[in-house]
Amino acid sequence: MTRLWTGLLLIAALLGCSERPRRVVNANLGIIATFPGEPRLHRHTDPGPFGTMEWFDLAMSPAGRMDESFSVSVGNLPPGNQGGTTDQEILDTFQNWLTYRLGPLTRSDLPAAQGPGFRYRVNLASGDVAEGIVIYRAGRIHHAQAITSQAGDPRTRAFLDGFVVTTR
Repeated sequence: MTRLWTGLLLIAALLGCSERPRRVVNANLGIIATFPGEPRLHRHTDPGPFGTMEWFDLAMSPAGRMDESFSVSVGNLPPGNQGGTTDQEILDTFQNWLTYRLGPLTRSDLPAAQGPGFRYRVNLASGDVAEGIVIYRAGRIHHAQAITSQAGDPRTRAFLDGFVVTTR
């Protein structure tokens, strides 16, 4: 009888650990994203290259994998012109800030219909890979980022390819 209960508990635990993709449509943040599991919303204020900004993050880490994460951060630029006044200056400032935090990155500009913005990839000092998309629109920075243990992770591709900024 003990083995039966142990087996049932093990099966229940394994079924509970399986993550299912979660499509998030958030009109307030102006984003659509499909996470590989259930994200949590977090609000914080941090200093950065544009001054102190309020950020809203949707983030998740796969069960048992604290070294992997999938997040979308949306921040309203504060008043003033710290960090630039044009779309390109603002994006360059954010790229420089990412490079400072993560290390040298490979950047490619997004198509005009998706941007203004860029996609990037960084090999982290830990051996992990960070890939992301940054879009600047309507006074907001929209930043989707996946950190995984290997390049070419299909969850990263699905997450980033499905990321849409709905704000015009």
